Amino acid sequence: MMEDLKTIVKGTKAEFSFVCFGKAYYRIKTENHEYQLEINSMDDELKTTYLEPEYKAITLMRWIRKGIENNTFIQLK
Repeated sequence: MMEDLKTIVKGTKAEFSFVCFGKAYYRIKTENHEYQLEINSMDDELKTTYLEPEYKAITLMRWIRKGIENNTFIQLK
């Protein structure tokens, strides 16, 4: 069962994993689970943004929330 958004972003890091078909993937590890975040790097809001190799997960909360809503934020472990 997926943890709530607050637990996922509190004190965790999002680490870059890979890029495929214009989508960047990050892994977020909490105390109990590991998640994969998909970010469409072709979105208008990202066209002038650099994707860093690591972020605080809370920085990516907007995309995590979108991913939960459209089922692209998945639990790996």
